[in-house]
Amino acid sequence: MTPLEQARGILGEHFRNYVIIVQPEEDPSFFDMVNSDPYTTTGLLIEAQRWHHAQMNAVGDMGFEWVTEEDEDNHEDVWEDDEDAP
Repeated sequence: MTPLEQARGILGEHFRNYVIIVQPEEDPSFFDMVNSDPYTTTGLLIEAQRWHHAQMNAVGDMGFEWVTEEDEDNHEDVWEDDEDAP
């Protein structure tokens, strides 16, 4: 049983509706999603997006920018404070 299947089983026991979105570390352009109900999923995702936008707007422009650091073996994106930027 995969970790995603385990998470789905646990959430299904305790919650009526859920959405799980995961992104494998080895493939950042892919995601997998499972949900309890496709109609409820739409509402959950819309409300989650509204909540997320409100949280990001509350942060405002606090001097953060998205910086991509590239390494020969590892490509990852990190948050970096503007004061520490090169």
